[in-house]
Amino acid sequence: MEFRDRRWQGAYLGIRLVFLFLVLSLVAFSGSGSEHPAWLLLEKGKSSFAQKELSEALDYLLDAVEIQQEYPEAEFWLGRVYEAQGQIVLAEEQYRRAIELAIYLRVPQELILFRYRLARLLLNQGQERLLEAESILYGIANNEGASSRSSILLEHQYIERLTGHGIDELLFLYRDDLGYALEARKILGETAWKKGNYRSALLHSMRTVLSILTTAAERYRVIHPNWRFDIDPVRDAQNPDRDVRFPERSDGTDRLIMLAYEEDGPLAEWMESVGLWSALYLLSVSLYAEGFDDIATSIWELMVVRDSIDGTYHSRIQAGHWGELAKAQLENPFISIDSLSP
Repeated sequence: MEFRDRRWQGAYLGIRLVFLFLVLSLVAFSGSGSEHPAWLLLEKGKSSFAQKELSEALDYLLDAVEIQQEYPEAEFWLGRVYEAQGQIVLAEEQYRRAIELAIYLRVPQELILFRYRLARLLLNQGQERLLEAESILYGIANNEGASSRSSILLEHQYIERLTGHGIDELLFLYRDDLGYALEARKILGETAWKKGNYRSALLHSMRTVLSILTTAAERYRVIHPNWRFDIDPVRDAQNPDRDVRFPERSDGTDRLIMLAYEEDGPLAEWMESVGLWSALYLLSVSLYAEGFDDIATSIWELMVVRDSIDGTYHSRIQAGHWGELAKAQLENPFISIDSLSP
């Protein structure tokens, strides 16, 4: 009987120890905020960030990286929170850490997003940081073959066609999709302009505009399969291998843009979101700065409406601020210094 009592007491003590261990574990687990898995904490942090609950987002994300130390996605979003709070140094540290941990990304393509964010953060922090930002952006562009021999030769063909015949001819003959390098090209064009490197600004903005309009044409055709980019009915008939051309009046870039606004709202929204109008304006002033006045004028005219009675120009509503600048350029051309806006 005594033996059984001692055996029961031993079992009871063991149960109490196990229970105590579980309680202490749960307390520690709860105290660290890790009652949720790291991926769920990340999602909660992103949701709080979207709702501008920055302190709450910070708590979730700090818990996430405490649970999972090699978690680049959470490190990146910590950077977003710090940047939103104005803590630029901490934000930069987080973006760099996220990039260092990129090998652990579940979606490897997110590394491009991390690099873009770091580059944007560095752009307005002095000359040395600007050079690093440009280096990052060139790295993104080079991943799409920007520095390859074939790409450089093609750019010269683009320039020759654009400066000699205009944007309609460029888009008629060529298609170019920059993919994820589109924004890099756009930013590099803007920084080149601010530094007075007009030739470089011309190259980058030309590629940007051609890529946006290429995608616009392809997406428009998905919904309107009978449409074709058409500028010359005579030459269209001579190039049957290119496409069966749109059987209506001759049109071009202007018509493509307006068709998107008139018939395809999501496409028009996308074109605005990737900066079509600012890219067109940068292309136009770069052409003007390089001495191609007539071609620059033709692009400014894409951004305005001309009054048929008195011949005055009015900004296209869709072009907004950039249309106003194009209108001013048509009235009295100028080259702004250090900025696209005078």
